[in-house]
Amino acid sequence: MPIRFEEADNAVKTVLAQVRSEYFPELRNAKIITLFDTKRRVSGGRIVLAKIMKANDLIRLLTQDDDIGVEGVDYIITIDKVAWNAIESDDWHRIIRHELRHCEYDIEAEENPYDLICHDLEDFVSEVKLNQDDPDWRQRVANLTADIYEQEKDDKKGKKQKRHAAQGNLC
Repeated sequence: MPIRFEEADNAVKTVLAQVRSEYFPELRNAKIITLFDTKRRVSGGRIVLAKIMKANDLIRLLTQDDDIGVEGVDYIITIDKVAWNAIESDDWHRIIRHELRHCEYDIEAEENPYDLICHDLEDFVSEVKLNQDDPDWRQRVANLTADIYEQEKDDKKGKKQKRHAAQGNLC
C-alpha cells in the first residue's frame, strides 16, 4: 500500500524559510518539517489545502538524532500536493503564512515554548489584511484543487470502463 505522505520539495522549504524570516522571527528556532499529502482530505465539507500539527512526544522522539544532537521536530506542515502543484508563488506564500499563523511562541514556557492557536475569524485578521489584493484566494485554490481531483476521478473511471470493454471483447 502506498504511503500517503512524502517529503515536500525544495520549493516548499524555500517558501517556508522566506515566510518565517519575513513574518515569524519568533519561530526561527522552531524545527518544522513539511510534507506533501498525496490524497484528498476534506474537513467540514471543504478541501484541506494544508494543515499544521504540533508534534507530540512520540513524533519528537522519532525525529530526534542523538548522534548529532538534533532534538525532535516542533511542528509538521502537510500540504495538499495537487493544490501546491496547481498554484503559483503568491498562493504558496499564502498557504505557508496561514499555517504559521497557527504557531504560538511562549518565551516563558518552562518546557516546550511552541503551541498552536485557532483562527481569529475563519481566518486570521492579519491574513485578511495581507490578502486584500485577493481576498478569495483560498476558495479559488480550493475550487481549482477540487476540479483537478474530480478530473483525476473521471480519468480513472474512463480507463476502468475502457478496460472492462476491452475484456468484454476478448470473451
